[in-house]
Amino acid sequence: MSTLALTFPAEVVWITRLTDTTVNPLDGYVEGIRNRSDEAFRAVYHATVDDLVSFAFGMVSDRRTAEDIVQQSFVELVKAAPKIKGNGTALRAWLFKSVRYGCLDEYRRRARRPEIPHDDLPETPIEQDPLADHLGPDLENALLSLSKRHRTVVLLRHVVGLNGEEIATVIGTSRRAAYAALGRAETRLRAALGGEE
Repeated sequence: MSTLALTFPAEVVWITRLTDTTVNPLDGYVEGIRNRSDEAFRAVYHATVDDLVSFAFGMVSDRRTAEDIVQQSFVELVKAAPKIKGNGTALRAWLFKSVRYGCLDEYRRRARRPEIPHDDLPETPIEQDPLADHLGPDLENALLSLSKRHRTVVLLRHVVGLNGEEIATVIGTSRRAAYAALGRAETRLRAALGGEE
């Protein structure tokens, strides 16, 4: 694990990165994925599931939905396995892109659902979210105030630890546009935390 410091006026917010991005452990499993090896799928799942669920949770703010989205992405990976191109970095980007699309689909589903009055819902305990140990409530609320695109790039860069090229692949844009979106997102995040734009 590595630690990241986001500097805002008069404070430093520390986020523990959920992955160490110096070595890509997926390179050794790409060929196994293409050949639909159960061992390769298990290894890739265990190497990426925490980051994927954290990213999905950051996007949809619901642990069970985030886990469902990640599971669906692995179902899609099984179907697409023979067509997967590139190395472990490309495979990782493919998974994040799939999860991102799952999150966007969830936004569309939520927009179509009628609002249920919360008085009618049973009392159930709330599970600890996967980002709770890494983000304080102010930073979590500030992230939720960002647009979906800006939240995506901030989570991919500062929580998951993807580089600009990987982010560009996930969101379907150029590296330069990904960095520009990240810069705007960080500016808005600082403003949401009480800093100046």
